[in-house]
Amino acid sequence: MTTSQASTATFDIRNVIGALLGFYGIVLIICSFVLDPGFNVDENIPKESGDNLWVGIVLAVAAAVFFLWARFRPIAFDPETLEAAD
Repeated sequence: MTTSQASTATFDIRNVIGALLGFYGIVLIICSFVLDPGFNVDENIPKESGDNLWVGIVLAVAAAVFFLWARFRPIAFDPETLEAAD
């Protein structure tokens, strides 16, 4: 892999989206175990922390899909076209 191919893969939008989704997923998974969800003020019943867990898991899976998509279907470009543009 040449330097231009590596830099193209690094800044692929799928990797950026996957990193953001993965970060938010991990934060939600941690919050589901650490934070107290509190009470619903309208009905005065305790909130469920399972919602954060499920959404965090879904976001982590979506991030993995984006990373795998970028890994197995990389951006294809023609090196001759890039050299002609320089």
